[in-house]
Amino acid sequence: MDRAGEGPRERLVGVGVAALSDTDLLTLLVSPGTRTLPGDRVARHLLGDCGSLRRLADRRPGELAALPGVGIAKACRVLAALELGRRTLAPQDDGPPLLRAADVAARCARLAHEPAEAFVAIAVNARNRVTGQWVVARGWESGVNLTPRQVFTLLVKESAHRVVFVHNHPSGDPAPSTEDVRFTARLLEASRCLDIRVLDHVIVSPGGFASLRDQAGCDLEFG
Repeated sequence: MDRAGEGPRERLVGVGVAALSDTDLLTLLVSPGTRTLPGDRVARHLLGDCGSLRRLADRRPGELAALPGVGIAKACRVLAALELGRRTLAPQDDGPPLLRAADVAARCARLAHEPAEAFVAIAVNARNRVTGQWVVARGWESGVNLTPRQVFTLLVKESAHRVVFVHNHPSGDPAPSTEDVRFTARLLEASRCLDIRVLDHVIVSPGGFASLRDQAGCDLEFG
C-alpha cells in the first residue's frame, strides 16, 4: 500500500513506530509548530543543530528552547521522551552489590570518560544492590552547578534511603578538590536531617577513581 503523502502519525498507526525516521519521531513531539515553522521543520532544526539524537539528549532545556520554533514546553517534551527511551533500555539486572568504591567505579566506567562533569546518585538497598540511578545534573569540563536541595528533592521523591554519589573529573585526575570536599560535607549534613544514609562519594576519571570516604585527611562522617 502506498503511503506517500501521509504524516508521521498516520505512518506510525499504519506500519508501526519502527518505520519512522528520527525526524518523523521528533515531528510528533514538537507538533504543532508555529505559524511560520511547521513541526517537521522544527524537528529538522533540532537535529541539524545537535547533529544526532544522542547529542540532542545531552542538551539543556534552555539551549533547545532557544532554537527556532521550539520553546521551553517542546524542549522539555523532547528531553522527557529521550529519557524515557533511555530508561526502557536500562538492564533489569542491576549487577553485583556496590560493596567498595571500586565496584562503584566499575559501574560508572562510561561516566569516567565523558567530556563534561556530571553528578550521579545511585540508590541501594540494605544489601547494597542498586535500586535506582539518576544523573542529577550535568555541567561543563571543570564543574557543575548543583545544590544539596536539588539532590535530595530527587532522592526523597524516589524514596531512596541509602545512596552513593558519583561524579567525574574529565581532567583525568580523580583527586577530590577542596570544593568536592566542601560540597560533600553539605550533602552529608542535609542527609542526616532527612534520614538518608550517604555511603560514599566516588570520583571517577580516565586516570582512576577516588573515594571521599577512604580519603586520608577528609573529616567527613558517612553513613
